Amino acid sequence: MTTRGVVLVADHESAEAAAAASRDFPGLEIRVSPEGGALPAAVAGIDALITQAAPVDATLLAGAGRLRLLVKLGRVYDHIDVEAVRSRGLAFGLVPRKGPSCVAEHALTLILALSKDLVLAHRAVAEGAYRWRGMRPVLTSQRVIAFRWMQPVRLHEVRGRTLGCIGYGEIGCELSLRARALGMRVLYTRRRPLPPGLERHYDVAYRPMEALLDESDYVCVAVPHTDETHHLIGSEELRRIGPNGYLVNVARGGVVDEAALIEALRGGLIAGAGLDVFTYEPLPADSPLCTMDNVILTPHIGGGSGTTRELELREALAEVARALDGGALQVPVT
Repeated sequence: MTTRGVVLVADHESAEAAAAASRDFPGLEIRVSPEGGALPAAVAGIDALITQAAPVDATLLAGAGRLRLLVKLGRVYDHIDVEAVRSRGLAFGLVPRKGPSCVAEHALTLILALSKDLVLAHRAVAEGAYRWRGMRPVLTSQRVIAFRWMQPVRLHEVRGRTLGCIGYGEIGCELSLRARALGMRVLYTRRRPLPPGLERHYDVAYRPMEALLDESDYVCVAVPHTDETHHLIGSEELRRIGPNGYLVNVARGGVVDEAALIEALRGGLIAGAGLDVFTYEPLPADSPLCTMDNVILTPHIGGGSGTTRELELREALAEVARALDGGALQVPVT
């Protein structure tokens, strides 16, 4: 059945993406909010509203008499008045964004790799390090194996460990979902705590920065690099993470004081680090990080295969088309 409905894209920054995508959704009349805060005047006569960052409150909804569906592009919806949405009886769903999901996957990859001392383990097998231990290969069976023959001292499980997310935007949220699925406890810090309902929804707890560093086994940095966040993680913060803790950086290199991190890794102030970003990229070949066995380095691949605003908006439009046609929301907010 052909979908019929008027859809407003609330974020004007998506105007070009909406124009490019519109030809593939002939059953939808796609509008974009004008620049300059004119969103309240644009909601009259729409059936569905897509928002990424634009706030949605009771006043806005009062002017949208025909509105049936609200779709949030991304998972963090602290800028939406959920009670006002519920009081109107609107369908409300989330469409996870590809970019943050890619970065969260990579952050989790680094966490798991650190927990298994993966690079050192690979090197031990590939280089035949058993010879240095006076061992020789033997035929294995169900009961005859060389269990943990390399004697990895940093090997551990992440279940029951605490992950601290510095920044809880879309990346932090996507990472917390994956970490909770593995049985990790998740703390977060950001400029403003989430509403209690959203904390319960994602089963996370707010901590001020110092407390988060003190309590976390893994600390993942996922904030933009600004004047405010430059060298947000320095010597004092690394000391708080402690000799059993790990730092993961999938944000930007300048958020971490790289010289301080090198000294902390050398001195055993922290157990290890997983780094996808650096002060200089590519990472200079003579960086001390390249020779450390408690560091896992990747060449800024956290963004995965890449994404665009248009690709993500298309996924939101597909969800709107399906829902207006009577289909169930894939990620409903109840």
